[in-house]
Formats: sequence, C-alpha cells, structure tokens
Amino acid sequence: MGGALKLLSSIQSELGKTPSSLATLALIVSKLEYEDLDIEDELDSFKQLQSVLGSRLKKYSSMLEKLNEISEYFFSELGFSGNVDNYYDPKNSFINEVLNRRQGIPITLAILYMEIALRLGVKVEGIGMPGHFLIGAYDESETYYVDVFNKGMVVSREECRAMFDSHVSKSLAWDDRYLSPVNNRYIISRLLRNLKYIYLNEARNQKAYEVIDILVGLEPDNVFEIRDRGMIGFRVGQHEQSVIDLKRFLEKEPVGRSAVEASGVLELLERNLKRW
Repeated sequence: MGGALKLLSSIQSELGKTPSSLATLALIVSKLEYEDLDIEDELDSFKQLQSVLGSRLKKYSSMLEKLNEISEYFFSELGFSGNVDNYYDPKNSFINEVLNRRQGIPITLAILYMEIALRLGVKVEGIGMPGHFLIGAYDESETYYVDVFNKGMVVSREECRAMFDSHVSKSLAWDDRYLSPVNNRYIISRLLRNLKYIYLNEARNQKAYEVIDILVGLEPDNVFEIRDRGMIGFRVGQHEQSVIDLKRFLEKEPVGRSAVEASGVLELLERNLKRW
C-alpha cells in the first residue's frame, strides 16, 4: 500500500471512532512530511496542556470565563500565535510543528484549542467560514465565536461577517450558514486542501498528488478533486489514472473552462499512451 493510501486508511479509521480525535487526525496528516512521527508521543503534549488547564478551570465558571482562561493560557502564557509573517509556510499546517514553534494558521490553532477544550468538557465545534476558520462555543443561551488567529478573541456575528468580507472575494456573497458547525471530516479535508494549494504553489507536485489522493478518498464524489488528481497526475507520471480521472470529471462537468482544460490534457494523454 502506498504512503498516501496508508494515511487515508488511518484517517478513515480514526473518523470511524465516536468521537474521533482532531489531534490524532491532524497528526496523521503531519506524517505526509514527517514519516517517522510518533503520534502517541505527540499526544502526550496534549495531555500536559489538558492537565494544566484542568487544574485552572472552575466547574461552575461561565462559558465566557472558561474561554478566557483557555485563551489566556495558550496565547498569553505559552505564546501561541498566528503566523502572520509567513502564513503559507507548510509547517503552519502540521500540528506537531505548531506545538513546537507555537505558531500556526487559523485551522491548526483551532484544532489545538478544540482538542484541549473538548477533553476538558467545554462544548466547542469548528466553524468553517470561508477565508477564516473559527471556533464556536455553546452554552444554554448563547453562541460565542472564537478567533484563535487573533489570540482567542471572542467575536460577534457581525465581526465574523466583517472578517469574511475582508478575506473573501466579493464574488462570494455572505450566507448565515457559514457560521454553522462543521464535523471532523470537513475539518481534516480543509486542512488537507490548504496543504494541497501550498504544495502546488511551491511546485511540489508529487506531494500535492499525495494530498489530492487522500482527498479523493475522503470525498469520492467531489469531481473537482478528481479533476485535480487527473491534472497533477499528468505532471507526475500517473498517466493511466489521469485518463480515468479526467474522463470521470468530464462526464459530470462537460462544459466550461475547466472542461476545456481537462479535455486538452486528456487528448494529449490518450495520444501519448498509444505511443507508449
């Protein structure tokens, strides 16, 4: 079994658990770059963070007090922060590096924060707002939105929308559903997609192909990931699989700019495969 397929199998196995662990899922993703990473050793860091915070959180504190306590510990005492200066550094997407360097991007900082909060019985969920991943925290009467990229600041719905407007193309209209909770499968797929675009931007096509291979396994009906596997597969020598992928994409999306590009690559592949 190839490396990507092994990681996919590990991710699917963890997702099949009730509940699944975001920390474990993120550490499995880290093995894309750190093959010898010992996941159990890394999980000890989460246990240590949980132990410290567990002694500080008071049972009858309000949700807002608990969030402030967690944020104070992570961002003021330990110095975790958003990596503003080098946002697209791949290390920001690997949770082991986030733990070591205490820098990350919204989704990895959120994974760290949520994993500890959930272990402590604080009800939090990921909020998959386009352009800026957030955390939702819930008590009986109110929802709080936590911006972990901004030192755990609690923000209002209006402030969430303002962030959306500043991060996302004007062609995408606001939808209140952007503040709906997302599950762990969505979170880990979004983390992988971040890596995919980073690898492509760095022209690390083989690594990008491995990531897309996992994404297709997690989202088998996502024809756009299938298209991308076909297009990148052409670059890395996965020609027979590329033909299958591009044909499947064109069956579902036969018109448009992407279809024209896919058709061109498919024609070239089929012509060359006859020679080979």
